[in-house]
Amino acid sequence: MHLPLLSLPTLAAVASAARFTLHIPANPLVNPASLPPSTHATLQASGPPLTARLTRSNSFVFTNVSAGSYFATIHCRDYAFEPLRIDVSIEEAVEGSGDKKEVVRAWQTFLGNEWENKGESRGEGGNGVLVEARPVGEKRFYQERQGFSPLSFLKNPMILMALFSMVLIFGMPYLMDNMDPETKAEFEEMQKKSPLSSGAANPAQQLQNFDLASWMAGKTDSNPASRGQSPAPQSKRKG
Repeated sequence: MHLPLLSLPTLAAVASAARFTLHIPANPLVNPASLPPSTHATLQASGPPLTARLTRSNSFVFTNVSAGSYFATIHCRDYAFEPLRIDVSIEEAVEGSGDKKEVVRAWQTFLGNEWENKGESRGEGGNGVLVEARPVGEKRFYQERQGFSPLSFLKNPMILMALFSMVLIFGMPYLMDNMDPETKAEFEEMQKKSPLSSGAANPAQQLQNFDLASWMAGKTDSNPASRGQSPAPQSKRKG
């Protein structure tokens, strides 16, 4: 039985295929053992993406990765992971020897930025290198409804206005009963002079002609014209 012979380019591509592992380390943010089984990672370049499933060792193993630059993403239902840039290159093992080896380099990358904008290194080495995949945070699809809080209830402006009105209604009589007699007499005198407490026929005109500065200074206006009343007619002298 004769097996088909592989061409030289095919042998070179198979020999130059790299292998590396994306590993999720244990951290306080996420327990890798609690990740759902649907979690997987993809390597995206110009062609179809390469996919790797989550193993029991909390890792994603990629094999037969050809030379090139890849965008690595971990797809998880409950947690978000930082995207990575993976570069696979073929370099000489020893300069001048002619032997080739695969080198894998990984960096943190950023969505929406230029491809050359690389972040911190996440791993570098030959075949079988371990690349660290760090979680960013937990995915939250729904906003949690807050429970009843007495403090937030009291912060309502309408509630504050109602409480202030109740203090004035029930607290002012108590303050008036316990007020100093002289202060109480001055307060009653100021109420009598107030245009709101006067029995005028036209309160709107009283408010319009009210002099706030003079009232606060304790002055009284004896001119009836300033209070909206016409002066009494004077009798003419007969000469």
